Amino acid sequence: MGKKSRVSENHSIAEMLQLIEAAGSIESLYRSIPLLQRVFPGFKGTADKLAELKDQAKDMLVPDRFNDLFSSVGWIAYESLNLQIMKDAIAICERDGLEVAEAFLAESYDSETLKWGIQWFNGHPKFRKRIRLAELARDDYLQGRYHASVPLILSLLDGLVTDVSKHVGFFAENADLTAWDCIAAHESGLQSLASLMTKGRNKTNEQPISIPYRHGILHGRELAFDNRLVAAKSWAALFAARDWAVAISEGKKEPNPPHKPTWRELFASVSKTQEFKRQIDEWSPRAASELEHLPHSGVPSALPERSPERAVAEFMDNWLNGRFGPLADALLYFTDTPKGKKAGLARQDFGERRPNSFRVVGVEDQAASAAQVLVSAVFEGAAGPVEIELSVRAIYQGKNNDPLVRGDPNGNWQIVQNSFSSVLYRADL
Repeated sequence: MGKKSRVSENHSIAEMLQLIEAAGSIESLYRSIPLLQRVFPGFKGTADKLAELKDQAKDMLVPDRFNDLFSSVGWIAYESLNLQIMKDAIAICERDGLEVAEAFLAESYDSETLKWGIQWFNGHPKFRKRIRLAELARDDYLQGRYHASVPLILSLLDGLVTDVSKHVGFFAENADLTAWDCIAAHESGLQSLASLMTKGRNKTNEQPISIPYRHGILHGRELAFDNRLVAAKSWAALFAARDWAVAISEGKKEPNPPHKPTWRELFASVSKTQEFKRQIDEWSPRAASELEHLPHSGVPSALPERSPERAVAEFMDNWLNGRFGPLADALLYFTDTPKGKKAGLARQDFGERRPNSFRVVGVEDQAASAAQVLVSAVFEGAAGPVEIELSVRAIYQGKNNDPLVRGDPNGNWQIVQNSFSSVLYRADL
């Protein structure tokens, strides 16, 4: 039997580790030869940063360690799983044992994790159409109704994989859940998890289980599946499947031709990373005196340029006036969707309910590339005008969905569609 591959052998991770190792050799050479230090004095700062980068590279090995410890009990690493959660779970497992670490992981699937996990569904069409059911499963889960949430999550998982693969579902014997250069879709990830969750359960069991065995649960043989651990693992599998689906939509089903970066590209990448880190370290939220233009109910152009509140005001103004092209351009997407299709989807989602008026009430600068903008909007309800408060999430990023520090000329504010769920799925509007 051949040796199993590791997540750290994924193309992008392996390439970065190799480059850092090679750069480390240059750093050692530079430090050991005084002549180089005199000829290239500007390299000293870069060499110092390389040492820091090498330390950060240890994070790239975390998914493998996480899968080593937890994949056999139903947890796998995936792109959108918080890195610190993985690192903490590993530390807890090594210190206190697997049972304590599993309890920690289950608790991490709280209301905030589910809120953002479901919001990311907006970036993939097959997931977007299932948001309503995912939110129902979330409500049951948070209320402790695991008997209701688990079967629903498992059914969503199966149907989503069928739609994305255009072949078979997650639990089918011949399902292919791998993708190139994807943590979730590594052979130690979803493929391994599917094998575990589809194990046969041939006897009726009244004892609590800790793994979401699909066949036993949906065929009524597992009678004590309704617990937090099984439910949290079901959510984890669904979110991992979303990351796999994104990889498929980005053309990662088959390997791309390898690209070997030049040293110029390496140092440019190191420099860019460190500059981004410096900008984040220097960033701070605006003071109250800088937000005296709020509340605002006038034209969006009167708000500060490149501010999150202006981006949200422009979005609301486009929505109010039925301009679905620019509205679609402002939405956050995780897939490369054609412009015409985005406009059509935006018309479908936002066309039935449009505001009569709106007012930007306030803004919370949460991070260098994220803000929450509070909007009060009036809609026409069945019994007359209805005023609704919307907390709109805005993310500052570049063309390739890479996060940027606000103000970077290469970026724009993108709007998270799930911010409008309270309106789009409201029955009385």
